Amino acid sequence: MLPNGPLKISCEQAIALSFKGKPLPSEPGQDHYLCRCGQSKNSPYCDGTHAKVGFDGSPNKRKPKSAKIWQGRTIQTRFDRGLCMHIYTCEPLAALRKAELEGDDSAAQTIADKVQQCPSGALQFSADSAKSPEPEAPALIIREGAEIQLQGPFEINHPMRPGQPTTRATLCRCGLSKNKPYCDGRHTQAKDFA
Repeated sequence: MLPNGPLKISCEQAIALSFKGKPLPSEPGQDHYLCRCGQSKNSPYCDGTHAKVGFDGSPNKRKPKSAKIWQGRTIQTRFDRGLCMHIYTCEPLAALRKAELEGDDSAAQTIADKVQQCPSGALQFSADSAKSPEPEAPALIIREGAEIQLQGPFEINHPMRPGQPTTRATLCRCGLSKNKPYCDGRHTQAKDFA
């Protein structure tokens, strides 16, 4: 991320890059400058509007809350509110957790499958019996009127949260997040944001 400016994506290898569900050109070694202020007329790319509108891309300075840990018989889940977008309808895990504690051996894998659907990495699991996902191919998905989803191994020039995965993240591109650089779902309140 450039201070108070765009998100610079540098890729040594070609990655799957898409906007509004359509692929964007990406060559090995190519840099992409993506808008973070939410006001570019050339969305998803930066057009310099951030300088005109006085965009503040400063990261959140609030002390992060600790992650919540739930320990079952055979699986443990971890929820980091500071990474969560708070807009996906994550299937409640309470019933599955209860079943797992009561001895339902299939519940742990179902919990793992649900946790793996979390795009931000806010939900994670560890278990001996549940299958871990196959490593994802690097991809950058720019959702219409919403966040940037990173999949696969990545590095970011921002301090990582304790225990944060380096294979999933959702970044703000509307400029409204109170948890920059991460998305906190405020794009749902943005007007005329593509």
